Amino acid sequence: MGTRFLYKTKSVCPVCLKTVYADIVERSDGIYMDKSCDKHGPFSTLIWADRAENYLRWLDYGLVDTAALPQTQAEADRALEGLSFSGCACSLPSSSALMTTNRCNMGCPVCFTRDKKEPLHEPSLAECEKLMRNYREKAGQDAAIEFCGGEPTVREDIFELAGLARDLGFGLIQLNTNGVKLAESGEFCRKLRESGVTTVYLGFDALHEEPYYAKYGKPMLETKLRAVENAAAAGFAIVLVCCVIPGENDGDLGAIVDYAREHMPAVKGVYFQPISYFGIYPPDRIRRITIPDVIRRLAAQHPDVHVEDFGPGSYDHAQCSFNGAYMQDKSGRLRPLTRFSRRRPEPGAVHRVRSGLVNTWTPSGRRTLTIGGMAFQDAWNIDLMRVKRCSIQIIQKDGRLIPLCTKYLSGVQGDKLFPGIG
Repeated sequence: MGTRFLYKTKSVCPVCLKTVYADIVERSDGIYMDKSCDKHGPFSTLIWADRAENYLRWLDYGLVDTAALPQTQAEADRALEGLSFSGCACSLPSSSALMTTNRCNMGCPVCFTRDKKEPLHEPSLAECEKLMRNYREKAGQDAAIEFCGGEPTVREDIFELAGLARDLGFGLIQLNTNGVKLAESGEFCRKLRESGVTTVYLGFDALHEEPYYAKYGKPMLETKLRAVENAAAAGFAIVLVCCVIPGENDGDLGAIVDYAREHMPAVKGVYFQPISYFGIYPPDRIRRITIPDVIRRLAAQHPDVHVEDFGPGSYDHAQCSFNGAYMQDKSGRLRPLTRFSRRRPEPGAVHRVRSGLVNTWTPSGRRTLTIGGMAFQDAWNIDLMRVKRCSIQIIQKDGRLIPLCTKYLSGVQGDKLFPGIG
């Protein structure tokens, strides 16, 4: 088949980050974003490996009015009036990340957040408290907080920071971590849990070493397994976070789900993140995997998981995430609690999402497991329609809330719209 035009949106040039118009089109192997920069020429990126009918149905079920998708540049201007990639967030976040430090106890070949030329960023406890208070005032008293970095556990005052968040009233305090410190000490885990952290969001990419060599440059599996063991003993809720890289670990998704099932109820979720390309990546090294690819692989690799168990998120843009929920039965199998179905518009939907996070991703004896994922955007595929509905945001050091994908957006030479980690 040839190329079938679906709709028009706005994106950026991957080289200079200039805002450009983009066409969303269907080709024989999926849905693509086509765009062109006056200076740097045309670019085409796979965004959804499925037929247009299935893609548009997914959007429709995720509260996108497919009948109103822009067909011209003028319609795209009207639909996105007043919005820009360099502006602040548009939607209230379901959760936001506090960048606690840019120090780290790893030396990964490619870092998601930090440019090694950047100076030290490590806000004081007083600065962190001010930022968290301001965030609650802007986002609402039920908003969740994430401690990010760098690696948050390298802060000597991480226990005091957790206590501050707890005393401010956060119901879900999430630690995004590589797991090194958790693996080293059960006592560290116990003190961190007592300080107020509820949830460990742990990078966990496979049950063999090859993907860890690709990501970290060294073996990490035993560290990850000890981190899960120590975190479970300390009473944390654990979410395993897998960066899905084609040819590296896309055949390991079912095994990760099975590992999570075996470690319920401490493990509350598995979250798959198709690889995004932040930082400096030569175009010939980019390998795309999209949400429907991940769902199909999951279903093929685990007998309890089925394609129809998953649907788009109910608050963020439909193209950004997928979600399914399961309960373990008496035989040990996972039984789906969700089915692919049309979402219904809800007033105050962000508050229902936040409540759901607290119910599913905080410690409990319930033997339930959420399986889902989020496809973060990079300079090749970023879409202002998606940014408009961003649900995960970064707390800037000046108090602004910035959509995660625009905060870390970088051109092919590493230039950023928002330099610095905080």
